[in-house]
Amino acid sequence: MTRSAVKAPTYSDPILLLEAGNWRHAFGQLRQGNLYDARLGADLRTVARAMGYRAAGNHSKAWTTLAVAAKSLRDRQRNLPVLPFRNSEVVQLALPLRPEPGHPAQAAFRTIQLICREQGELRLLRRRAGDCPEGLTEDQHILVLATVEYLTWVDADPGTWQPQTPPDEEGAAVEDRISEFIDRRREALLRSATDVRRLSRPTAGEMTRAVWDRAGQYRGLRGLALTELSQRGRPAWVEPALADLLPARVWALNAWMAAQALQNSEAFTWSLRGNG
Repeated sequence: MTRSAVKAPTYSDPILLLEAGNWRHAFGQLRQGNLYDARLGADLRTVARAMGYRAAGNHSKAWTTLAVAAKSLRDRQRNLPVLPFRNSEVVQLALPLRPEPGHPAQAAFRTIQLICREQGELRLLRRRAGDCPEGLTEDQHILVLATVEYLTWVDADPGTWQPQTPPDEEGAAVEDRISEFIDRRREALLRSATDVRRLSRPTAGEMTRAVWDRAGQYRGLRGLALTELSQRGRPAWVEPALADLLPARVWALNAWMAAQALQNSEAFTWSLRGNG
């Protein structure tokens, strides 16, 4: 069975757009309309902003921004479950029971799902950064992880390649950072990799060009990133207990399927060579 690319929704439901990863359109709709109560709308805008930071390679800023939305929801709903992480002042939400279809709490539940997905993916990214595979140095491995982030948040997102009118100064700064991946790819990926490393070690030094060169520059890094991506399970990339309970971003899913197809085609080519 041939896999085909998944299309993003075109609905005017900001939560659905955020579930699919279309944070730009979701943020715009949330600014324009009163689709939810004021506090939930503010939480959703915060989630959209955090997703924009992650696309820009500012993973630490995404982490702290998500914590704002998580704390806001927990302050209003004291019975919300949280993860019992020690040595962390960041509120990390756990997934509560799903309300019945049509229940007024559905919008809040889906917002919690979004926060759980984004926080969970960043937690797993931090753990992966400390789990270096054989054949790569730690710095090379982290740079590969940053390239996977680029492939799934920037390269595969059609919004990257379309003219944008940022909603405000902060949005313009995010778009400028994303544009660096296109115009100054080496600098942008090294910056993103530095931030991945600082998720667990805030005072870690910056990535250098020497790491970029040792990893084979962009062509080598892209190949390593596609291999890394092909070896992952289907997104969302969170803890196994959550993976099947959270929506997958469309662009991450499409990039993952492309990596899977590439791996399968290479395996098929090698099998033909072996039989020739």
